[in-house]
Parts: sequence; C-alpha cells; structure tokens
Amino acid sequence: MSILRKPTNTDPVIEVCLTPALWYQFDYAEKNVIVIDIIRATSTITAALHHGVKRMIPVETVEEAETYLAKGYLVAGERDGYKIPHFQFGNSPYEFMSEDVKGKEIIHTTTNGTRCVLMSKGAHNIVAGSFLNLESVVEWIKAENRDTILFCAGWKDHYNMEDALYAGSVVRALSDHFQILDDATLSTKMMYRYIRANMLRSVKQAQHFKRLSKLGIEKDIKFCMSNHKYDIIPIYNGEGFVKM
Repeated sequence: MSILRKPTNTDPVIEVCLTPALWYQFDYAEKNVIVIDIIRATSTITAALHHGVKRMIPVETVEEAETYLAKGYLVAGERDGYKIPHFQFGNSPYEFMSEDVKGKEIIHTTTNGTRCVLMSKGAHNIVAGSFLNLESVVEWIKAENRDTILFCAGWKDHYNMEDALYAGSVVRALSDHFQILDDATLSTKMMYRYIRANMLRSVKQAQHFKRLSKLGIEKDIKFCMSNHKYDIIPIYNGEGFVKM
C-alpha cells in the first residue's frame, strides 16, 4: 500500500484568489497563474485551441475589440452573457468547433475571464484552466514545481461557485506536492471534496448558473462542467493563448 507524501516547507505553494477584487493581495511576478472562468471564457479558449484555432487573443474592452474588427480580424465577445451582435462569435465553446476556425487568430473579449488574463500579465506563465483540460493542467503544474496561483474570474468581482470548485479540484489533486498556507485555498479543496460527486446539481443552485441559464445556454454550461475532454495546455505567449 502506497503512503501519501506530505508536502514540506521546501515545496512550492499553491494559492487561490477567489475573485479579481482580491488580486491586489497577491504577488505573482515569479509564479504561474491559472486563470479560471469555467462558464465560459477559459473553457472556450481550451475548446477553440483543441479544434485548431491558432491563437485566442484576449482584450479587455469592447471598444478595443472593435478596433481589431475594423482591421479585418475575427472577433468573439460577450457582455453579461450575451453575444455582442456585430462580432462574428460569442463566447460559446461550440462556436469554435468547425473547420472554418482552423488556423485562425481570434480576438476575444468577455465580461470576466479575459480581464483576469490581462491582470495577470507579468506572471511567470499564464495558463487557461477548465474542467475540459483538468488533468493536463494538473500534470503541468506538478511538472513546473513552481509557486502557483489559481485565479478565479468570478462574476463582476464576486465569487462564483464553479470557478472555486475547479480551483478546489486542482488543489486537491496537488495537495501532496504543494503547500497550502491559507484558508481560501483550503476551503476550495474541502468544498470540492464534498461536492465533486454532484457538481452539476450543486452548480445549478448557484446564482451564476441561474443568471446564464436564462440566456438559453444550459448546453454550454453542462459541456463546461465536463471533466477532461482535451489533452491541451493553453498558454499565454504575450499576445494570446496558443496550444503549448
């Protein structure tokens, strides 16, 4: 019978930032950052790169995205869950699964997730994390063996259950290799432990699910809560997310 290893004070630290409003508390300059926006930005980035998109380029504002649109770029965007009407794409992973997007660069702006990517600039690496690529992200973090922050995008600076659940799943998978030094990180691990068998049922009680399900995107939500469909690491290269 194998004995679980306990982390020591020489092991790297894993932390969870539960909302962007708390980001000012984190020193991320030499750390890896996993940006988490399960419904839907980081799930969409993961699906898009898996299906052949060359690069997903995050921008913070609709106005900045419109300058790219005027230059002939393909642009994807949403605000408050709604597709921006004059952009070619919204923020559904299903929109990036056709042959038409293969090899394309796509500008991407969302209410929460893309903002967090840009807030993380200056980190050692920035990776998009989702349930769709959970196992790959966990193995990558383990191999990097570097202090890591799991950055939950939430909803307009508020806490979101599904982002915290994903963070908890990562923390739980890495708790034999990384130190947990704060209660926010510990609480996500404990929440995932008790909810993991009924995640979708639990998330359906959350306000973000109720908010977005009114838009008729329950198919997207179920897909984004699916575990490890893609063996892929979307990494930010200074301009956009590319497949590692």
